[in-house]
Amino acid sequence: MPGRRLNDVERHLLTFWENPPANFHRPLLRQIRIEAGPGLRGIQHLIIPIPYPLTAICGRNGVGKSTALGLAALSSKPPTGWQSYWGNTRPRRTPEARAAYTFRDFFHRRPNDPPLDGLRIGWILMERGNELDIVHERTGSRWARVADPGRQAPVQRLQREIDFIPVSRILPPTELSAMRSTFGAAAIAHNEVLNEDSLLKLSFILGRRYDQAETAYARGLGLPKCRAGSEYSGFDMGSGECALIVLLSRLQHMPPGGLVIIEELELGLHAEAQARLVKVLLEICRDRRIQIVCTTHSETVLDTLPRQARVLLRRSGTSHEAIREVSTRFAIHDMAGDLQPELLIYTEDQLASVLVEEALPGSQRARIRIADVGSNATLARQAVSHLRSGNALTALSVFDGDCRPGDVQSWIGAERAERGNLNPNWIILPGDGTPPEPWLLEQFGTDEYLTELATELNCSEAAALAHVQAMKVQLDAHDSCYELSRRTGLQPDDCRRRIVRSVVRRHPALDPLRNRIRDLLDRGA
Repeated sequence: MPGRRLNDVERHLLTFWENPPANFHRPLLRQIRIEAGPGLRGIQHLIIPIPYPLTAICGRNGVGKSTALGLAALSSKPPTGWQSYWGNTRPRRTPEARAAYTFRDFFHRRPNDPPLDGLRIGWILMERGNELDIVHERTGSRWARVADPGRQAPVQRLQREIDFIPVSRILPPTELSAMRSTFGAAAIAHNEVLNEDSLLKLSFILGRRYDQAETAYARGLGLPKCRAGSEYSGFDMGSGECALIVLLSRLQHMPPGGLVIIEELELGLHAEAQARLVKVLLEICRDRRIQIVCTTHSETVLDTLPRQARVLLRRSGTSHEAIREVSTRFAIHDMAGDLQPELLIYTEDQLASVLVEEALPGSQRARIRIADVGSNATLARQAVSHLRSGNALTALSVFDGDCRPGDVQSWIGAERAERGNLNPNWIILPGDGTPPEPWLLEQFGTDEYLTELATELNCSEAAALAHVQAMKVQLDAHDSCYELSRRTGLQPDDCRRRIVRSVVRRHPALDPLRNRIRDLLDRGA
């Protein structure tokens, strides 16, 4: 499946990322956080992992992708002499006048906008084998460093070469008056010529031979030029070709250990060029030890990247979350607003369905669909029928804890008959021969889970214990939620969920189920 089996380049990058050399001379950005205060662009709290040397952040509009890129650009300060890229929308009389990115470059504030007092931003960077947590807090119109509790003084911002490649790179020079006036009259300060390796990469990505390409700079603005059969400038190029020459020029200029931030990586490029660009960027990351963080909405880009490189940002109401290692299917359907399950889970009854739901973290639960189908024998029949029907969606059958592995194998064997090649995925809930209802009630003999039940019911632990004792003496274990409903005034379905939630969210006996579901999801594209 795309993204799951790593090639040599991708494995090399993963090894480097997990075990960077202790003497590596530049910090590596590992995490971005918005963690306190009034929020930023409507985001109150968000932790964005950077899990791979080339990380692609995807998600629907308004979930914080541009915010993440802006904060990534502020993660370090430039070393002396480094001139950051500004794009072609900001002409300058003195290119050296502004070498570093600042908060206002990405987060413009008007005079009447609410103050950001108390806003706290954090970054985790890996430097020479040490993980550093750098936190800045907004006080009035200034940023102050917040001390790490484990250190005597706040961690200073580290030095690193950073380039931010904005969306404006695809704007045609002919539509920018500053470009027309600058390159129509002003003297050109210097040219940056693509070397032979960069020319080969340009030719590979666009599928045509380029004999020469360069970017001419004046007043901080850059105009691409190339020779591919004939010679022409950015005034006569398509937006994708123009943007690609600019990007390769900046990557060539970036020293090892630098950080390149690219907004909407795929802009201006057709699908084949997008896939080839990703392959080139992975090779550049490997060969030059450059880190790249980008945003994308492209299925092609996500499909070409390893799963370790994908981060999906999601918003639910006022809450935001980042999900690592998503499948292309999940990410694309999430962005389309038409979320499709990647895994179908069959259970015996509604209680088992609730148990599975509550046992899973939200990032997994959003990627599955659960259906209760009946008795254990019916469940085995459905497991085999799912495979016999040729359904492309992976399925997992979850049997109650009173089932034995030998029994499950017998039921499945009887259903598949001569079709011995049908081997459905299945697992048994914890219980060691005990049905789910009495197994759940037995767990309240542990203080941890009794406390959770008291919290769920908003009552004292003594009252929760009395409820448990009353449920345990029911002649039919299935009546336990109805007994709790009678004693609390809550609806039976609500009682069932609160009982389950009190136990399974952190219970180690559910780890095999969580791990199995995670593994099956990881097999997806």
